Amino acid sequence: PMTDAWVKVFLSFAFAWNGGVVFPLYLRNPISMAIGTPLFLLVAVLFAVDIRARRTAFRLPGTPWGRALTFAWLALVAAYPLVGWVCFGHAYPQTLLPMMPCPLTVFAIALVAAAAPKVDKKVFILLLPWALMGLPKCFGALDCYEDCILFAAGVYGLVELVRNWKARQAKILDEPSVQQKATG
Repeated sequence: PMTDAWVKVFLSFAFAWNGGVVFPLYLRNPISMAIGTPLFLLVAVLFAVDIRARRTAFRLPGTPWGRALTFAWLALVAAYPLVGWVCFGHAYPQTLLPMMPCPLTVFAIALVAAAAPKVDKKVFILLLPWALMGLPKCFGALDCYEDCILFAAGVYGLVELVRNWKARQAKILDEPSVQQKATG
């Protein structure tokens, strides 16, 4: 549907902006430049390509707990600045706004996890390294403890990716054509 296209346009623009402008002009640390810039630009391209390819169909999960988790992750994205300010005393300009690289990654993981299994696995997989790099921040790296949200989203995304991949593999193995080939 048209909504999917607009979400992908937004995500493509947001990831391109972060990869092409935020990392090189504002953040300028070696890890961001070496890993974040190419990773975010690649994710931006993949979201743009998916506008036509239609590998990802954004939707809410079918289960109540799945919908609750999706809304919880989206609420955490919106609350990122508040968490940083209230819990860790990070006032502007230290505040991570929702469309900065880390909250944006949490937002994208929430959307693609909700869309699974109808999701471009390349995008899903490429979001995870940046998210899992949030672990050192949970222990004080860069004084950015709110990025524990990023790390937790990465773990959640990895679990959802594996869970959906295993369910898909089981479904493929249960198909009659596969069973016929196996027996004979």
